[in-house]
Amino acid sequence: MARSSNFDVEGQHVVIAGGSKGLGRELAIQLTSQGANITILARSAGPLEETRKTLLQHTVSPTQTISTHTLDLTSASQVQTYITSLPAAPSILFCLAGGTVSELGFFADISPEQIESCMRNNYLSAAFIAQALLKRWIKEPPATKDTKRHICFTASTAAFIALPGYVAYAPTKTATRALADTLRQEVLLYRETQDIRIHCSFPGTIYTESFYEEQQNKPALLKTLEGSEEDKGGLSASKVAELTIQGLKQGKFFITVDSDTELLMNNMRGPSPRDSPIRDWVLGFVGSLVWPWYRAKHDGITKRYGRENLGGKRD
Repeated sequence: MARSSNFDVEGQHVVIAGGSKGLGRELAIQLTSQGANITILARSAGPLEETRKTLLQHTVSPTQTISTHTLDLTSASQVQTYITSLPAAPSILFCLAGGTVSELGFFADISPEQIESCMRNNYLSAAFIAQALLKRWIKEPPATKDTKRHICFTASTAAFIALPGYVAYAPTKTATRALADTLRQEVLLYRETQDIRIHCSFPGTIYTESFYEEQQNKPALLKTLEGSEEDKGGLSASKVAELTIQGLKQGKFFITVDSDTELLMNNMRGPSPRDSPIRDWVLGFVGSLVWPWYRAKHDGITKRYGRENLGGKRD
């Protein structure tokens, strides 16, 4: 049974890095409606202000605070300065910045700059602020050891499955997963003074504005492998936010929001902690039977695409 004490946000200061649109915005709305004090970080002032006005409509207490700050999350110095400037350390951090629109394409076709920007926007934007906040937490432990602090990373189903066209994006999400896995164990170093919880969510297709922008840049092969919009089994940002918060309240380390990702995750979990050991083992076994068939199918489609397009213009 879920225990809300695993993730109680009422009265807590929650920082959402990359919260001006999409999933970040929906998480901010739902956490505001649960009584959290929210700070949203993003590069663009316009979307930040629009989201701030929306959040004010969802507050449940006159004492709640809603604030925004324009910040380049890929700049370690800007991030460090911001975290240091806060009057008190926030107790919860969501890392949601990133995505891929311009970096879609095959490895031989994209530029080194696209590889670099994708890693910067998806991985470094999370690593820099998580590190800066962790350093402050270590210097400023909470008044009681029972106080829980949370860092919630956002990876993707792409962290578990490789599809041609996501060659710049998938490694960044795999790196995010590895960061969360490693940091989960590292924070045990500080358990004598505080309880720091690390989480990582793995949303699949989310029907947002960015999703439809991506469709314009995806190679035809990638679209074929992913299937039609109906086949993707995607969810709204609001539903993904709801399921993510539900997983946090259940105390989960790895959080999935669809069955395909759950199968993939358990098939590749390795030594990562299991939230439901028997169920996760069964899903891993099922995944080991199912996914090789899909891999062979995807390999065949890729080879056929290569034959039909070799020497011609790629989509």
